[in-house]
Amino acid sequence: MDNPGIKYWLALTRVKGLQLLTLRGLMERFGGPEGLFGERRGAIAAFSPALADGVAGFDGWGWVDNEIELIAGAGARAVAFDDPAYPAQLREICDPPCLLYVKGTLPDKDKPVVAVVGTRQPTHYGLRLSEAVSRGLAARGAVVASGMARGCDTAAHKGALASGGETVAVLGTGVDVPYPRENAKLYEEIALKGAVISELPMSTPPAPYNFPKRNRIISGLALAVVVAEAPMRSGALQTARLALDYNREVMAVPGQAGSIKSMGTNKLLKDGATIVESAEDVLAALSLTFTVREVTGGPELGPEEARIMSAIGEAAVHIDGIVSGTGLPPARCSALLMEMEIKGMVRQRPGMYFTRGV
Repeated sequence: MDNPGIKYWLALTRVKGLQLLTLRGLMERFGGPEGLFGERRGAIAAFSPALADGVAGFDGWGWVDNEIELIAGAGARAVAFDDPAYPAQLREICDPPCLLYVKGTLPDKDKPVVAVVGTRQPTHYGLRLSEAVSRGLAARGAVVASGMARGCDTAAHKGALASGGETVAVLGTGVDVPYPRENAKLYEEIALKGAVISELPMSTPPAPYNFPKRNRIISGLALAVVVAEAPMRSGALQTARLALDYNREVMAVPGQAGSIKSMGTNKLLKDGATIVESAEDVLAALSLTFTVREVTGGPELGPEEARIMSAIGEAAVHIDGIVSGTGLPPARCSALLMEMEIKGMVRQRPGMYFTRGV
């Protein structure tokens, strides 16, 4: 391991009686877990009797050694709370993880992180907006964070990667356990071009109680949380509530009135969340400005797509004008525009106007 003291941080995650809220106090009092394990019981008891009992009774060094081997075998690393690479935004929250298991490369500290999350069972609209907003953010230099769940989260990661940008996936499993299984290929791509992270021990399987804890890390990493689509009962709304607790911006994509899938996002907007229809809305709300990066290796244009791009030109054009300019049937033109928006080739503006994409 790069950090020889990481074994003490790993041990600390297994000590009974440790409250994450005392983590900063522990750092100030003992200089970290290495000093804690070398301290006399009486000194620890003065700080926390429960913690003193936990340290005195700790016998998990065999587990620690095995965990270090598993981390190395998976091509991952452990980043402790006192490591300069530990995300600064996450360190600020009231209940930060002691350490993060990381596969890939954590984003530079000067890059803003925006979380884009949503329901696991979205409509096509929710998928389209998750991908389009994430693509636009990543193309402008922001890092997109999400939870790699089915639905909106998956679309967010794919959108960021399609722009050539960075994305961070926060897992509710061990960092060596791609979940859901159908995202195994996406997991590898994120680890190659961004980072997959978890606070859970290696090989931890998915369990319902892991994901609420995972959501606090998503919120903690980000300057803002964008909810693309969510019903009233959704983990994405919990992520948004945590964002408020952590003094982060909460944003939401408006959905169709009366749609069950959008009731949660529309409720967020009623409660004061910032409305998001594009990446520019997010950047404007955060007072961030970026130059759009030229994306190489983008999707090739088919004959019909080329006709649409020619009809749009450099200015926003209403869909009726695109239909007229291409000679395509309205239904076919509408379907192509939707596909092209998902690919980032075009962008939809209010009133069914379209411009060329990033």
